[in-house]
Amino acid sequence: MLQFFNRIYFLRRYLIAVPFLLLATSFIPVFAQIDSRLTAEGWQEFTFEDKQQNRFKRVGTDIIEIETDSSVSIAYLPFEAKNLDLRKTPYLAFEWQHEGQIVDTDVSKKGGDDRILAIYLAFPYQPEHASFKEKLLRPLVVASKGRDAPGRLLTYLWAGAPEVGQWFENPYTGKAGYMQVIQGAKDGSNRGDTWRGHKVNIVRDFEEKFGHFPPTPAYVAIGVDSDDTGTKAITRVRGLGFVK
Repeated sequence: MLQFFNRIYFLRRYLIAVPFLLLATSFIPVFAQIDSRLTAEGWQEFTFEDKQQNRFKRVGTDIIEIETDSSVSIAYLPFEAKNLDLRKTPYLAFEWQHEGQIVDTDVSKKGGDDRILAIYLAFPYQPEHASFKEKLLRPLVVASKGRDAPGRLLTYLWAGAPEVGQWFENPYTGKAGYMQVIQGAKDGSNRGDTWRGHKVNIVRDFEEKFGHFPPTPAYVAIGVDSDDTGTKAITRVRGLGFVK
């Protein structure tokens, strides 16, 4: 099975110049900072080269806790298509909570783009909806990362900027990925005593950004990034799942 985002999202530091190759080339897998309960559920972790990774652990039955300290990494969970029908459950719901230092950076710009928390959705490559450039580069992606390498992504962020609700291109993937800050950096308590709930319409957002009904997502992922600002915090996510 595809090794997640293989620098799909998401994203971050060691990208090559061609946008669509970003979707499959930069994560370095290190399976060390994610606890046994999460791995038993199917969660895995990707880290970035020469970067300290976050610590992910299951708390209780429904909470994932991420401890970050000048670190960056992503935990991801593959989906089985037979268990998810976006026509019946088009919304992704979750709650998140933060305690510790506030990260307040602009995630639309390369470099220095730390975020309190990000929820990522990766979607399979669809040749019938791919651009000429994507089709041209796809054989290189397949040769490097396999036929299951994703082709599109949506990212929902708790971050400093841009403004809440504004969509923008992922600065590392261009039009293959779009991001939206859904909660501002200073919006909510940083004492770890307040849960903030969100419910995002994946079908509507995908159709708006990519122009067609989405395929079943390949993965959902959770990431925290504090390596640029050197901050230390604990972030928690609960209730993550697709709903009507």
